[in-house]
Amino acid sequence: MKRSTLFVLFILSSFVSFSQNQDTVYMHNNQILIGEIKELENGVLKIETEYSEDDFSVDWDDAKSLKTNTSFIIMLSHNYRFTGTISPDPNNSDYLILYPQEGSKMFAKTVEIVYLKSLEDAFLDRISANIDAGLSITKASDTKQLNVSGGISYLDTNLQSDLYVNALSNVVQDTIVTERDNYGASLKVFFARKWYVLGAADFLKSDEQNLDIRTTVQTGIGRDIIRNNKMYLVTATGLALNAEKYSHEDDASGESMETFAEIEYKAFGIKDFTLSTKVQYFTILANRNRQRVNVTFDIKYDLPLDFYIGANVTYNYDSNDETTGSPSDYVIKSSVGWKF
Repeated sequence: MKRSTLFVLFILSSFVSFSQNQDTVYMHNNQILIGEIKELENGVLKIETEYSEDDFSVDWDDAKSLKTNTSFIIMLSHNYRFTGTISPDPNNSDYLILYPQEGSKMFAKTVEIVYLKSLEDAFLDRISANIDAGLSITKASDTKQLNVSGGISYLDTNLQSDLYVNALSNVVQDTIVTERDNYGASLKVFFARKWYVLGAADFLKSDEQNLDIRTTVQTGIGRDIIRNNKMYLVTATGLALNAEKYSHEDDASGESMETFAEIEYKAFGIKDFTLSTKVQYFTILANRNRQRVNVTFDIKYDLPLDFYIGANVTYNYDSNDETTGSPSDYVIKSSVGWKF
């Protein structure tokens, strides 16, 4: 008898504990989703429910309100970043009440929330990653071109870190003819709402430009210009240390201090398409006649099961006339990828 009573109490306590951890999403069509909110990013809310093996993906424009029972990393369109919980406003259905862990409660419209991530998730759960690859084969010249790309991102309340790698090889008759490798990392620490401190390191190898390795270490300050559930636009400026080593002895190698300016734009409110572009401009302090420009453009179309197809254009320009390599280098590629 005692064992039966203890068993019933255990089941009831587990049920109560499970219910207390449930989040609720109220939709504009009067449907209600109850489960565990995993994240809100790029205008899409993902929620895990008891009645589905896969997470539900909800267009954030279709959500009217929500209530959370656990703490989340919360980001607003006007760039407040904090941790807290969310409840509907009983006096105004167009607003939510936000309860920061530190500070007074706030009021915001649903569309003003641009990012959510549960604080109960482990470190690895706050990491997003992607990998993609493409292969083209030409029979007539026995030519193969292989490209592989990947990236890892981590976002916390006031911190964002990114790692990336892009590699391309052209092989003719089983011999590597040209290579282009680009990899690096960046770190942003946010403060004063829209502002952040930037640190980054980029490494580039380009046979087209006779470049064995170019190492660029950047530090500066940036600002979010626009951030909502359809797009974001950010810009940054600062100083960079540039170290170069060329493959030909006639080419000048060495180090230089540069100033840089960059702008990055991403749009993700176009059905299943995501567009992104980034432009960087460098000028050497001791030689204003030399400029460098890096441009990237990506387009991706989402497929089921977190797969996607995409196309990428990368362009590099260097006005340095002391090298025998080409002043510019570009890559156009298509690929199939997976994000997780």
